[in-house]
Amino acid sequence: MRVFVPFVLLLVIAVGSASADDGLPPPASSGRERLTSVVPADRTAELNDLFARLAAARDRREAAAIETEIRRRWASSGSATSDLMLSWTQKAVAAGDAAGALDILDELTVRQPAFAEAYYRRGTLHLLAGRLSPALGDFQTVLRIEPRHFMAMKDLAVLLEDIDQHERALEVLRRLQAVDPHFDGLSEAIEAIVAGSHGRDI
Repeated sequence: MRVFVPFVLLLVIAVGSASADDGLPPPASSGRERLTSVVPADRTAELNDLFARLAAARDRREAAAIETEIRRRWASSGSATSDLMLSWTQKAVAAGDAAGALDILDELTVRQPAFAEAYYRRGTLHLLAGRLSPALGDFQTVLRIEPRHFMAMKDLAVLLEDIDQHERALEVLRRLQAVDPHFDGLSEAIEAIVAGSHGRDI
């Protein structure tokens, strides 16, 4: 039984080529391999502190509050113009204009190629529209820029389960567990994979 909301049920393409050592899809040869976050040092320190608190959270309620703060920081690009553009994408999606939102996100990734949240939001829109290859590429990029991105890890784990890559899904969930032990539904998702491992090579 899968506990996570199946946000990436459509992403059932050839992820079987994922690297065996870490369970993640290999980086696409798109020229983004050397992307690193350009978050200023002070903001990086603040994020590191938040992630330390997240790992040490006592319960789901405490973790949820920290997750919200981290996601708020992720949505801040350091550029007022880019932040405004990101807010336009939310309004466009709310108005049913996914194509308009994608156009804005495309421009954002050009303006700020290390802005992980732009790739994450664009990836989710590609997924909803069934554009599987670009969605996968965007999620790969998110995790290269911010390996602690718990939402991207969650989506990847769901994907891997959907294509019966249970061992790799479990590896990703263990990574997520190290980052955010109280992530919603995480324990149940891990237990479900372990419980279903009877008769499988896990």
